Amino acid sequence: MGTTVREGTTGKIVSFTVINVATPEFADQAPYGLAIIQISGGGRVLARIKDGTAETLSMDAPVIFDHNDDHGPVFRLS
Repeated sequence: MGTTVREGTTGKIVSFTVINVATPEFADQAPYGLAIIQISGGGRVLARIKDGTAETLSMDAPVIFDHNDDHGPVFRLS
């Protein structure tokens, strides 16, 4: 069973990378942050980080769910 991500979900970044050369479906978003997030209520999720760059992302940074789109959950730094 997967981790449920919905409005109000918070967590922290446990691992991340910044994608500079994206696949065609994400080309308009590059560069973008991609992180493994430890959800506060338990579980982990792989998600994009809104406005996530090498300068703004860090280990243990707090994040909050922003929205879902056709490609999955998107979080933002909180």
